Amino acid sequence: MNVNQLKYFIEFVRTRNFSKAAERLRISQPALSLQIQKLEEEFEYQLINRTKKPLGLTPEGELFYEKALKIVQQIEDLSNLSLEIDENHKGKLTVGIIPTLSPYLVPLFVDEMKKKYPMLFLDIVELNTEEIVSQLTYNELDIGILSTPLKAKNIGFVPLFQERFYLYVSEKHDMYKIEKVELDKLPLDELWYLREGNCFQNQVNSICQIPELDNTNLSFRYVSYSIESLRRIVENQGGMTFIPELATVNVPTENEDMIKTFEDPAPLREISAAYLKTTGLKKTAGLLLDVIVANIPSRMRLNDKAKPIDTKIRL
Repeated sequence: MNVNQLKYFIEFVRTRNFSKAAERLRISQPALSLQIQKLEEEFEYQLINRTKKPLGLTPEGELFYEKALKIVQQIEDLSNLSLEIDENHKGKLTVGIIPTLSPYLVPLFVDEMKKKYPMLFLDIVELNTEEIVSQLTYNELDIGILSTPLKAKNIGFVPLFQERFYLYVSEKHDMYKIEKVELDKLPLDELWYLREGNCFQNQVNSICQIPELDNTNLSFRYVSYSIESLRRIVENQGGMTFIPELATVNVPTENEDMIKTFEDPAPLREISAAYLKTTGLKKTAGLLLDVIVANIPSRMRLNDKAKPIDTKIRL
């Protein structure tokens, strides 16, 4: 048995397809099949249930996968040990951030990170929560920044700050004249929506007790992937939408009156860093988190008494 064989098996489990796994690994399909076969022969039990479609794992294969994944994670982490020890803080830090946060958070910390740690290359990518968890699991990310609470196997979380939810209301709407909004009086049929299944939208659904899109009798709904696009819709077409606190910073002065606060207790979301428990929080990731927290408005610092809205994501 060697480490490459373990990596081949892990990639197969990830794709559940020999052709796709071989393509990702840049080897031939017969070579991949042969290496996994050798693992099965060495351990004298079947890892893959080849009678299933799509292919599945045997109970022994499931157990083998969990242990193999931990071994590969630790070996890859060991290869980066010199970067963790180096006091010059150089190398590469790969960060995944959810799309409802990234456009507003990154500008707050990226300049200071470049000034303080010029030899540390930040590779930042927008990913949804499931993608962040998956890529952390397979060591494709060093750290993720997402909304919590959520549950994910072998993933640890470090709470960073809290964001209130605000309502963004068109000047054409009657609620534009209201200073503070009562949640139970929101006209749900006039809300513009993010894509269903997004953690931000899951939280909005919880706040308003909004039914699933497929179960609603509302006559019209616009579904978007972007908070900014929903803002533009409200500005040009009317209606209203939810926006997170950091998004209010980018609202032009002439549109600030469109931002409405909620009656207390105002709903909020918790933003946390996610990391792989097997390898722990990397030193360079800790440097990033310190800079993020230092640049967040003081009003958004963690408050133990405030209860964040659940993301309803279980992975």
